Amino acid sequence: MIKKHLIGQAGRSMIEAIGYISIMITITVSLTAAVNSGYHLFRLGRINQQVVDLKKVISQRYVAAENFVGVKFDTLINEKIVPHEVRDKKHAFGGDITIGKGDEDGKTYYIQFDDIPTQACVELGSKLWITNDGSDLDALTINNKKTWAWKYSIYEGTPDYELPAKPTDVAEVCNTEEKKSIKWYFN
Repeated sequence: MIKKHLIGQAGRSMIEAIGYISIMITITVSLTAAVNSGYHLFRLGRINQQVVDLKKVISQRYVAAENFVGVKFDTLINEKIVPHEVRDKKHAFGGDITIGKGDEDGKTYYIQFDDIPTQACVELGSKLWITNDGSDLDALTINNKKTWAWKYSIYEGTPDYELPAKPTDVAEVCNTEEKKSIKWYFN
């Protein structure tokens, strides 16, 4: 009688153990996904703020200059006015940041972020810029393929779309390349 009871108990224990392990794996996978999602959202917020911070620094640094011909990342770093977290010329997702004059006459300057994940590309590309926040967005180019500009922009090329950018158009362009880049032109 005792033998039968132990044999039956051993089978249930194995099934219970497998069930317990399955539940723990499910909980671990769920928690990992939640942490990764939260970290991704944090980096999205950081990269968005990095663009705004760089825009303000460049605008304030060159406010008295006649144009943006001399805008250089190294100048901002040497003058110790660039935000600390981008001094290595990398954004929140680890891609390169470049800045420079946006047109031949230096009426505009650009900030370019390379190697941006798709979700960040769409969010940054369709960001609504307010006009009285330092210098103003004049145009933006995604993946060096499509450009958005305001109707009366000083952008020298022919834009493919008008600003503000529609998220559907931005998403379409962001999905065309494996490594995405956005170049913002400000004046």
